[in-house]
Order: sequence, then structure tokens, then C-alpha cells
Amino acid sequence: MLFYLQATLQLCNVCNRPVKERVLKAIGKAFHPGCFACTICHKGLEGIPFTVDASGQVYCIDDFHKRYAPKCGICSQPITPEKGSTETIRIVSMDKSFHPECYKCEDCGTSLAKKGDQDGDKCYPLDDHLLCRRCNTARIRSLTKANSINFDFSLRSRTTVT
Repeated sequence: MLFYLQATLQLCNVCNRPVKERVLKAIGKAFHPGCFACTICHKGLEGIPFTVDASGQVYCIDDFHKRYAPKCGICSQPITPEKGSTETIRIVSMDKSFHPECYKCEDCGTSLAKKGDQDGDKCYPLDDHLLCRRCNTARIRSLTKANSINFDFSLRSRTTVT
């Protein structure tokens, strides 16, 4: 009879030992409650939200976001939901993702994440740099001035008087 009982017990998907007491069923498999844990931090996931990646690895929500969330183009940290929220807020610009608090003019620090109607609140990228309108205009003017000086200089240096 003992053999029959052993044969009907489910094996834990992690430790491969028979589950003799409480069986935790998740992702279509059987686990000991203590064996069902996050792949990264090994925190037990019984009764708390979890997710599974494409290869079947199980993660707590925090570690899943840290591993798979897009990284901010400024601070390189993962863009994850705020504590107590399930919604991720990110800004996508110039084929990069940004935290709203990181999305600001590189020259003057003005936030570009505001939902304002003023042109200064919008992003005017230049050469892969985040700029407000005022700083974009200033950079273009300085580049134009520098190029015209270089251009004039290069013309004079090639001109010979005979």
C-alpha cells in the first residue's frame, strides 16, 4: 500500500521530491509551498503576485521589472511602477525610454515631461541631446556661428594673393 501511495504523490517541480502534505499548484505544476520561489531573490511566492518569463522562470514582480523593464536613457535604471501601483509611466523619445523625472533639458534642467502648452516645455532634440526650445536655439546659434567662423577661416587660408 505504501508503494501505491508513493506512486500517486505528485513530485515537486523544483526539488523533484514527493509532495506529501500541502500541494501548491502554479503554472500547471506542483510544488512544495517553500519551493515555489523567485528565481532571483528566492523569496517564497505562495499567495503573492508573481510572473513567468518566456522560458518558464518564475519571478516576484519587483525582480521581473528589474530584469526586463526598459532602462532609462539618462540614469540607466529600470523603469518600473511606483510603489503601490501596477502602472508603469515612461516617456519614449529618440528611440529611448526615460523616467518622467529624468526627462529634462540637458543644458538648463527644465522638465520636458510637463503637459504644458508652452514651447519651452517640449523636447527639441539636437544631435541625440534632450533640449528645451530655448537651449536648442542657443546651441544651433553657437554651432552656426562656430561653423561660419571655421568656414571663413578655411576660405582665407586657401586664398593666396598674387
